[in-house]
Amino acid sequence: MRRLRFLSIPYWFWMGLFVLIPTLILIILAFSNLNIYNPDSFQFTLDNFRIFSENYLLKALTNSLYLSVITTVICFLIGYPVAFYLTTLSASVRRIWLSLLIVPLWANMLLRIFAWEKIFTPGSIFSDLTGINIDLLGSIPGVIIGMIGMYLPFMIFPIFSVLEKMDFSLIEAAKDLGATDFEVFRKVVFPLSIGGVVSGVIMTMLPAMTSFVLPERIGLAKYNLIGNIIHSKFMKEVMGSGALSINVGSLISILLMIFSVISFIIVTRFDKEGETLI
Repeated sequence: MRRLRFLSIPYWFWMGLFVLIPTLILIILAFSNLNIYNPDSFQFTLDNFRIFSENYLLKALTNSLYLSVITTVICFLIGYPVAFYLTTLSASVRRIWLSLLIVPLWANMLLRIFAWEKIFTPGSIFSDLTGINIDLLGSIPGVIIGMIGMYLPFMIFPIFSVLEKMDFSLIEAAKDLGATDFEVFRKVVFPLSIGGVVSGVIMTMLPAMTSFVLPERIGLAKYNLIGNIIHSKFMKEVMGSGALSINVGSLISILLMIFSVISFIIVTRFDKEGETLI
């Protein structure tokens, strides 16, 4: 196997170029006053941490947690029964349903967001076809429904990947011993699928927390999330306004990366074989 190590060189080059180097740049920007668009000065500083005392950032964090938790809970309530139902289907029918869940993910995310935006606009083609006028632009329900539509598959697939490998004879044995359907779910099915649930929760919550295009388009920029703050900080620097904006944006990005790494570690503790990671 050691003779084949050279085959991993392209992988390490790719990771270094597009992951390691950008991460190092973010760290340097987060703890300095460096302006990469005008690098005339450089000094390490902790002044960027003052951003966490700003009310608008705390509001964005609150909005991110609020919307992502609601989205994740609803996705779980919908996704778990769907994942379990898929395991009861024959292989041919299951492939059809899985394809219906996967195909929308092939479309560009921006296109899907724009599609939801059109659906939520009164007088849209959806209204003409159904006769139902939906006006949810700029509302919390509109943002949540959009997030559910975007991230529901990320809840279904990890749970399904675990339930598919479950030994269903355990369910029959539990019923033979007198367990009710709820007891079978609580004591047998759910504990065996906890790895998929944890993975699904994290894979749904993280993108929901950091989304910025969806709340900007469907929410009409009324409800800023942490992703919107990062986006605005980088755009201010690009447009030449807002001193140290990119440094503050980098600092927030680094903290989100740390949160993502912690989440990944949590998933691997519940799923040591990595079967729920997609």
